Amino acid sequence: MDNTGIKTAIQTYFDACNEGSGEKMSSVMNDAAHVYGLGEGGTLNDMDKETFVKLVGGPGDPNAPKPDFPRQDEILSIDFTSENTAVARVKLRLGNIIFTDILTFIEQEGNWKIISKLYAGELV
Repeated sequence: MDNTGIKTAIQTYFDACNEGSGEKMSSVMNDAAHVYGLGEGGTLNDMDKETFVKLVGGPGDPNAPKPDFPRQDEILSIDFTSENTAVARVKLRLGNIIFTDILTFIEQEGNWKIISKLYAGELV
């Protein structure tokens, strides 16, 4: 299967995360998307698209010093489960945390969108 479309969606996802762009993140997520991960004390975090997009594009202090962490984005695997569904495992660095994300995609009307995300982060 041609993975060009899904690779483009993953690149948009990487850019949205690294740039803190809620607009880009919104463009790559299905309206029904959810984001899951473990929070403090092992509780399950479950965010809908709107909540996650606000988190990504949230207000930060534009004058705050930004440490010079290298950008590290990597597609570890892409597995197609049908012509219009796929699962991707990716890694990216945000600050001093390296995240491993499992992104579930669905393709509708020619556009690949994230329908769910499971994340885990590790301090480096």
